[in-house]
Amino acid sequence: MDARGLLAKPDETLLEHLKKVVEEGRKIAHFLGLSPEMREKALLACLFHDLGKATESFQAKMRGERGRAYPHPLASLPFIIVTGNLSDPLSLAAAAAVLTHHSPLTKDLYREFKDKSADYVSEEILKGLLRELLDLIDEYQLGDHFPLYESLKLIRLYNKRSALLLEQNLRFGGETKTLRLVFKELPSQEYAAIKTVLMLADWLISSRKFSAEDLFLFEGGNKLKAYLSQKNWVLREFQRKISQLPEKRVWLRAPTGTGKTEALLLWAKDAERIIYLLPTQATANAMWKRLRCIYGEDKVGLAHGRAGYILRKEIEEEPLDFKLWASVFAKPVVVATLDQYLLAHLQGRHWEIRRTLAKNSALIMDEIHSYDPYTLGLLKAALEKEFPYKLALASATLPEFLISLLGEGPLVEAEKNLWERKRHKIILHTDRLDNFIFEIVEEARKGNKVLVIVNTVAKAQEIYQLLYGLLKNEISYLDESLLQLLHARFAFKDRWEKEEKLQNPSPGTILISTQIVEVSLDISFDVLFTEIAPIDALVQRLGRINRRGDNPPAPVHVFLEWYPGSEKIYGKNILEISTEILEGMQSEPTDGEWVQATNELYEKVISSPAYLKDLQEGEKTLKEIQDILGCYTIDLSDEELQKKFTTRKGQLSVEVLPYIFKDQVYALKEQGKLWRLVEFLVPVPLWWLGAYRQRFSKDEDLAVYWTDLSYDEKVGLRLPGEEESPSGAEIY
Repeated sequence: MDARGLLAKPDETLLEHLKKVVEEGRKIAHFLGLSPEMREKALLACLFHDLGKATESFQAKMRGERGRAYPHPLASLPFIIVTGNLSDPLSLAAAAAVLTHHSPLTKDLYREFKDKSADYVSEEILKGLLRELLDLIDEYQLGDHFPLYESLKLIRLYNKRSALLLEQNLRFGGETKTLRLVFKELPSQEYAAIKTVLMLADWLISSRKFSAEDLFLFEGGNKLKAYLSQKNWVLREFQRKISQLPEKRVWLRAPTGTGKTEALLLWAKDAERIIYLLPTQATANAMWKRLRCIYGEDKVGLAHGRAGYILRKEIEEEPLDFKLWASVFAKPVVVATLDQYLLAHLQGRHWEIRRTLAKNSALIMDEIHSYDPYTLGLLKAALEKEFPYKLALASATLPEFLISLLGEGPLVEAEKNLWERKRHKIILHTDRLDNFIFEIVEEARKGNKVLVIVNTVAKAQEIYQLLYGLLKNEISYLDESLLQLLHARFAFKDRWEKEEKLQNPSPGTILISTQIVEVSLDISFDVLFTEIAPIDALVQRLGRINRRGDNPPAPVHVFLEWYPGSEKIYGKNILEISTEILEGMQSEPTDGEWVQATNELYEKVISSPAYLKDLQEGEKTLKEIQDILGCYTIDLSDEELQKKFTTRKGQLSVEVLPYIFKDQVYALKEQGKLWRLVEFLVPVPLWWLGAYRQRFSKDEDLAVYWTDLSYDEKVGLRLPGEEESPSGAEIY
């Protein structure tokens, strides 16, 4: 065997593979607009990334003779490290990208290999391989005078133990540090961009069915125009206006159902990538289906915690491919939940690709009013760290405060006549909602579809059980099957079934829910009973009643006495001010008057100590985590990082498996159907992992956390008891 006979795949030589990856990387670097210096380092990383496959164990594996091989990214390190000056951050970024192109960069990466030697092929073959590399470097004009043969000295010096290189002390930035620490402290944007080019190019070539052109949007504006023309769409004035704005940051305020989405897409025009961010998985799923009709089924990806399952059920394309590209924001158009964007800035898995591609995208943040101050703080810090190519933020009840918080830009508003609808009749009660249980039942008895919204999962579960017992044991004229409970702590299979059923609710249906219904379901009920909430949240709740305004104003009962958990979510001050504003409004407000009420609320609360504290804490958390991690990927089992989330009520979540599903999950594993694992996952706040660590255990094999919290399909996951709460933790 000689250098040209070395294999990268069972049916592809190493040199063939490296050349293909460089060619694909060249196109990606061009599309991303990398500087000449970064482009050169990225292509060097592409050229050198798999040299570590020149080991006896890897070659035997390719020939089908042996199962395990020495990690080839680690074995590649001695070759790439000699291509640049060790004081040059870009050269080191290329080396770090090669080392981590199959693994996240962490403090313990490959530490277990420090005493293990790579079984490189003979030095004669390696020399032949390096000669081929020098020719390719000349061919691709990637520089000259590379001392590639020094890599062989390094290999001999460390007795083929490549992992020891990571513990080698270097002078960097005026200090002596290990190479591992130097990698951590590299400029994150440059490291991320170089790694993005390498990983995308490698994935494309390995897929054998995609190319760089498949990752970018071409003539998106024309596709949108063709779609609108087919629908005989006549542009409204606000849609025309936003489509003509040249600014990099714009704001849009328009009522639901007036073409807000189309306006945002017209603004995006011919961007090479569109990322459309929404608050919930349900709204993201619906938007994904909608945008596929505009840009083409193969051009639009879906990214959230359960996207893989949705894709497997809805499309014929190999879900692993489709999910992979979408999860890293690599589809030309990606619909995602906001937490996917924030987790990229909190250094979640593949943060390098997601942040690099987001930075080169038209980023749309719809329903921007939906987020609490802590999440807004995270978002503010993320946008200040890395602003996208251009940004649009939109909401039906867009408060002026958000514009000043997230950055000034032209504000486009829908025409005045679109704000004059009156859809609701507001009835205020100075009482608690659970004192009106019989009134709720009476509305259902009349055949009305009744929506009941409270602010906490615990209270929703409590009211459901109260009503269920009443219907089952005391009231015979209403079937308990008409009673539904919906909140965020259901396993996906149960929530999916509930949401499907609620698309066409029967007369007499009673749905008890939490804030999740505000933006999750496109439903229209007849009557609303709701606990007091911030004005903008109330507007969203009202949007589920007489949704399209086709009927006379519908009754909305607002209960001004809230339950204790409400203050932990919204803050006492916001609830008091919202109550005061509501009491001063007419009983049948227009959509425009709700916008005025929302602005009045924010004018009063943004200066409150509690709101400012949460906002500042969100900003501080993101900055601290990025400072702690540098270029590392977050490890949620790290106690120092867990502390950052321990007492937070922010909207970042993690999926866990209740132990009640253990038998079903392991049966799926035996059947090779782990793609269905998502059916049993329940989202919980990220900070629960630190606050209630005794209730969670990590399954390394499944890469999920188990929980011993109780669960059933009617009520969902039970929350930890107050007695388990650490000081300062907020249970709701």
